[in-house]
Amino acid sequence: MKNKVAIIGSYLPRKCGIATFSSDLRQHISEDETDAWVIAMNDSETGYTYPSEVKFQIRQNIIRDYISAADFINSNQLDAVYLQHEYGIYGGEYGRFVLQLLKRINVPIFTTLHTVLDTPSNEQKEIMQEIAQHSSKVIVMSERGKKMLKEIYDVENEKIEIIGHGIHNIKKFKTKCYKKELGIEGKKVLLTFGLLSKNKGIETVIESLPKIMEKHPDTIYIVLGASHPHVVKNEGEDYRNSLIMLTNKLKLEKNIIFIDRFVSNEELFSFLQSSDIYVIPYLSKKQITSGTLVYAMGACNAMVSTPFWHAEEALTDERGIFFDFHDSEKLSAIVTDLLSDEEKLKQYQNKACEYSKQFLWENIGKQYISLIQQTEPQNAKFYKIPELNEKSPVFPELNLNHLFNLTDDTGILQHARFHIPNRNHGYCIDDNARALFLTMLLKKKLGENEKVNHICNTYLSFIDHAYNPEAGRFRNFMSYERKWLETEGSEDSQGRTVWALGAVLAHTYNSNILGHVETLFHNSINIIHHLTHPRAISYGLLGVGDYLSKHSDNKNIFELLRTQSQRLLNYFESNSENTEWPWFNDLVTYGNSRIPEAMLCSGYLLNDNKLINKGIQLLDWLIGHQFENEYFSPVGNDGWFSIGQKNQFDQQPLEAHGMIDACLTAAKITNHNKYNHYAKKAFDWFLGDNSHGVSLYDFSTGGCRDGLHISGINKNQGAESTISWLCSLLKIKLHF
Repeated sequence: MKNKVAIIGSYLPRKCGIATFSSDLRQHISEDETDAWVIAMNDSETGYTYPSEVKFQIRQNIIRDYISAADFINSNQLDAVYLQHEYGIYGGEYGRFVLQLLKRINVPIFTTLHTVLDTPSNEQKEIMQEIAQHSSKVIVMSERGKKMLKEIYDVENEKIEIIGHGIHNIKKFKTKCYKKELGIEGKKVLLTFGLLSKNKGIETVIESLPKIMEKHPDTIYIVLGASHPHVVKNEGEDYRNSLIMLTNKLKLEKNIIFIDRFVSNEELFSFLQSSDIYVIPYLSKKQITSGTLVYAMGACNAMVSTPFWHAEEALTDERGIFFDFHDSEKLSAIVTDLLSDEEKLKQYQNKACEYSKQFLWENIGKQYISLIQQTEPQNAKFYKIPELNEKSPVFPELNLNHLFNLTDDTGILQHARFHIPNRNHGYCIDDNARALFLTMLLKKKLGENEKVNHICNTYLSFIDHAYNPEAGRFRNFMSYERKWLETEGSEDSQGRTVWALGAVLAHTYNSNILGHVETLFHNSINIIHHLTHPRAISYGLLGVGDYLSKHSDNKNIFELLRTQSQRLLNYFESNSENTEWPWFNDLVTYGNSRIPEAMLCSGYLLNDNKLINKGIQLLDWLIGHQFENEYFSPVGNDGWFSIGQKNQFDQQPLEAHGMIDACLTAAKITNHNKYNHYAKKAFDWFLGDNSHGVSLYDFSTGGCRDGLHISGINKNQGAESTISWLCSLLKIKLHF
């Protein structure tokens, strides 16, 4: 009886290496008495025009699609699932959404890891360990990959399989030599193929050509492949254009051919058979798998490569020649030598060809099928369907209508009458900084989105205009007529803006935005030294922490984090022994949870237990005073919270937002589930689990009402409230 399996991953006609791999895998396991379906990952709402074997589609950033896919798999009684794992395919932070799929599948899961990180963040490590836990087997394509899984991720040896990257038997394809068609008959041909991006190092080969041509002027270099779609989205064709400019500068126009398209297997094999030497000039050592490497070996090319991980294994025993990263001179010498010695060239071609035979797809497909026979049915886990009395979190759908409603060409307006924007109060940098931060969460959730990109640029433009270089500070309030109402904003507005800029540098990959924000961030970072209120300092530290999460090698910024977090801690030293009132002064006002959150984030980055312990102490104290009868009851702004007297109203959405963030941070650092519980309860405050039993979220507009009065609800839906709701919803959705 035929096996019935599903392959999960990107799939042709989507243009990426994993899509090609998934298609090839399906083709060759289908030849071996297996009915192979495909569950395709989409990186856009519109998807692709797929062939008939695609039975289900998952939108990358829609978490319910992952759950529906698991139901689809379980209801169709499959024998196994082959998951293709690569960073950037699955939604959520570091691809976390895939866990919602894996933990619900009732059949054996065989996960192929196309990348294994050697220095993962704690979150990346935890996600990978969970993927391995849910998998019957984890497949890597090299010995180094297996070693890393065992030593870094603690995956047991018995769970790991090494199955190489498959290659086609080119003799079965109707290939043709492209030399005549390209006008390069009788030429010596070098080739590099793959989706173009900056880490491919093509410029190294171009820079090597002048010296090669001194002895071999008939040398041609073909750069085959379109630019990576995600690179084009973020950077356009900057990299390709830079390569063309370098080609022109070195007067190599007649010796370099750029072929800018995504090619079929037949075309690829024709190009490979037209080349003499295959060059892999990657700039980073950290690549555990390279399909282009094994493809080129299978086409009997002589291999010349930088020593990235996969190449180090595959090209030993004189199956290839290495040159150092960026070393165009060494590359020139190697290629010149090979082209000058035909016997030596043939020797390297034959060795590469012989080694590659073990990776023919006919063999690799059988190895994947054999995994099913090796796995006993009882080793498959079964997802427990929740009983009716179990509470599974159900969250509202994301609705950005009111956010767009409040945003014009200047920025986001501060206030609204009901849901109608109120122009009388104009704009402030506080809200535009909050909104800029929100767009980073939206990008994480939605991917590249034209409307979100547009408002992101608007908020950033407002912040840029708000910076007063003479004062070295940001202005805050602007009238609707676009007139600044002050030369310098409050301390909170300074710290909050630094936070937003740090978040952008941590979470965006758009080179234009990065270049702009980098300058603005470093121009304003010293503001933190001059802040005097712990809350404002905390905002700034959160921005510094975000920045360092992506730029951990910046020693100056690390030192700033250390000194300023210590300064924050010093505010609380005088009350360090007072467990009844550990606050820094006699009045607790607003945004209080940001202080322990900043301590926790800073302590985590600095490995400072004193900061972490103080952050936990303060957060636990705030939790103890702000949860009544199991619902969230934040400090009210009509009198605040002094020793012996906490005022309950008016309650503001920013307090729920702050408590959610602080609790989720504490949950991540301590692994205590109680903080997840309190984060969820604070979120439920928006939806009616509060002292008045009314929802602050307006399902009809997508906005959030401005707060709870003692007599009822404030029905206005301003920027601060709506942004607090949207940030809270996104954080909760991403976490749970």
